[in-house]
Amino acid sequence: MPRSTIANRRAIQFDKATELRDYAAAAISASTTETALFYAVTKLMDYKAVVDVAAHTGFVATTAQWDITVEAGATSGGTYKTVGTFTSTGVANRFDVPLSGEWVDDIVADAAYIRVKAVKTGSPGNLTYGAFLIPCC
Repeated sequence: MPRSTIANRRAIQFDKATELRDYAAAAISASTTETALFYAVTKLMDYKAVVDVAAHTGFVATTAQWDITVEAGATSGGTYKTVGTFTSTGVANRFDVPLSGEWVDDIVADAAYIRVKAVKTGSPGNLTYGAFLIPCC
């Protein structure tokens, strides 16, 4: 067995079945909501959304930025509410959005679908990002 390194200890297991957005998909230039993933939540679950964001140009705090939100809903075509959010600063980065079943269920009773949405404010450069869910803790 190879020796453990900082890089491989921080690796995260990716499961295509829990992908919210494919990082290899084309960059977006306007606000976009991705297709929801069926991911029935129970109050005892602990999980997180992992969002990888590529570098982009044009970031100016509050006037030219991309805000990425994780949303939950009870039905695929119903109303969604934000359960986690962050702002990309134009630097390539990985964001972990911690979620618990109790937190999500308190916001959306009987939540069964999770999706990501990128909202453009002003005129930052095009956004390339990917997101997926993983069990936590």
